[in-house]
Amino acid sequence: MSEAKKNEVKKVKIKLPKIKGEAEDVFVSVNNYTCVIKRGEEVEVPVFVKEVLDHQEQMLEAISLFESKNVKG
Repeated sequence: MSEAKKNEVKKVKIKLPKIKGEAEDVFVSVNNYTCVIKRGEEVEVPVFVKEVLDHQEQMLEAISLFESKNVKG
């Protein structure tokens, strides 16, 4: 296998929705790789960036569920 193939990073297309009250751009940093993703535009990112964003979404959902169960009203 060539050296270029070994270092090739699989990429995927994503589009982050524009959300009122949220920052226009999303900063992502994984090890030595950093990027800024503009909301509302389809972009191509390495798979590991998408995984980080997916995990973030899962954690936000877990936090929301926890808070809704533990709010005293």
